[in-house]
Amino acid sequence: MMKTPRLALAIGVLAAAVSSLVSAQTLSLGPAGVNGPPHSAKSVADPPCGPTSISQSTDPSTVTPSNSISCNSGPPNFFHADNHYFRAMDLTSFGITGDFEVCQVTIGVQEATSGGGTGQPMTVNLYTWATFPSGSGTLIGTADVTVLDQQLTLLGVPVAAAVPAGSTLVVEIFTPSGIPDSNRFFIGSNTAGQSAPSYLEAAGCGIPTPVTFASLDHPDVDIVMTVIGQTLGVTPAALNVDLAGNGVLELGETVTIAPSWKNETLSTVTVGGTADNLTGPSGLTYSIADITATYGSIASGATANCADSADCYSMEVTGMRPNGHVDLTFDEFLLILARPTGGPNKTWTLHLGGSFADVPSDDQFYKYVETIFHNGVTGGCGLPGDYCPGDTTLRKQMAVFLLKSKLGATYAPPACTGTVFLDVPCTGGVFDPWIEDLAGRGITGGCGNGDYCPENPVTRAQMAVFLLKADQGSAYTPPACTGTVFLDVPCTGGVFDPWIEDIANRGITGGCGGGNYCPGNSTTRGQMAAFLTKTFGLVLYGP
Repeated sequence: MMKTPRLALAIGVLAAAVSSLVSAQTLSLGPAGVNGPPHSAKSVADPPCGPTSISQSTDPSTVTPSNSISCNSGPPNFFHADNHYFRAMDLTSFGITGDFEVCQVTIGVQEATSGGGTGQPMTVNLYTWATFPSGSGTLIGTADVTVLDQQLTLLGVPVAAAVPAGSTLVVEIFTPSGIPDSNRFFIGSNTAGQSAPSYLEAAGCGIPTPVTFASLDHPDVDIVMTVIGQTLGVTPAALNVDLAGNGVLELGETVTIAPSWKNETLSTVTVGGTADNLTGPSGLTYSIADITATYGSIASGATANCADSADCYSMEVTGMRPNGHVDLTFDEFLLILARPTGGPNKTWTLHLGGSFADVPSDDQFYKYVETIFHNGVTGGCGLPGDYCPGDTTLRKQMAVFLLKSKLGATYAPPACTGTVFLDVPCTGGVFDPWIEDLAGRGITGGCGNGDYCPENPVTRAQMAVFLLKADQGSAYTPPACTGTVFLDVPCTGGVFDPWIEDIANRGITGGCGGGNYCPGNSTTRGQMAAFLTKTFGLVLYGP
């Protein structure tokens, strides 16, 4: 789309130049009412919407009073005519070699004063423009905003556009004539310097195309402007391990390592990869049997796994496994369109299985136990190298499991008070702060009569409520039950029935076998590992 709206406006102004109002317009500084030395402007912008900020302003946060010029009606009112302010940014000059997604433009405002006191209109246009300021550009994004009255501020304007790699991004700030409404606007600038010129177009003052402020005998008008966004590229999405086995890397086996990557660029890309630097604790031997992977052509916005192309990495670790939690790493370097991208693009973490002697690799809960261990939810059952998967999960233990699964391994609860439950006296019990924290979040109300019953096992019925309230919030209410999910959950008024059917519908449980859920049974530590992993989306391998 060509920038005809801006050209049409300019032509309209030229056609109206015969009027006495327009002919009286002049290029001038504003009134001297905004006084004081240059200073860091007060920000009225939202927090940055992206990780990358680019600016041609040497000082993008200072607005100098009475420094900017505009095409306006002159003294005493200085009501502005149509003014178009520009900056042209070559993305490569900022080290941006890929596509770039803009989310906000922040500009300096020297003064914005509206006749009615309710603000005035402004438009931010984004273009790609090969030969700026000559020729014309392609409009790729626009935003209309109302600028409230303000002085010496930074104004953030949300505006979205995707800029192709290698482009020159042109930002236009258009303030339509404020003369009919007695509006005055001067864009913010300073004299700190700039890496490229600022431009002005104002047909009412005989400037029908963009020219530099220096050419207008105002070389010290350096428009304050910052563009915020993010570089688009190919980003890591997931990691699968041992696709043909139990999904866990173990000693002595050669396993398939299958990363997934998402194409965040604006066009289809062909991606390949190489693996290197597989390493971990000393005493183990590390080898990469297949160092290359193929992801094929990935369409814009799509995700590809090397398994889709049947060409993934394979790796092996041998030796004597150290005790405890063991993680390895390897580096992956991508080739995009057969070009190296530098890197490594990603250092992946590989958890080494076999953490607990009493949870063999063929146990149905093996991967879930390894997952909650890797995520710091559990350290085992107190015996070195054991997890005790068949033991019941106690209500006091459940408090820790839930909060760490939800809030992370490093989470620590507030100090307890001893005033929440009669049987949680806060006299040094390690679980007491966790139990009171759980109650404070509305996840539990205890077991009745002012008690929590910390030594009681968690039943499978209770587990359903614990999980959903911890994940969805204390105010969450499940849908009505139907009685058609489990034979032993008939939906005849049981308080837990809707909660049980809800976790089944979410894929958190498939029951205990035979079409039943076994709501009155105690929850084993093995089952608990599966419940937590599925409810909170814990991953053993991932980005």
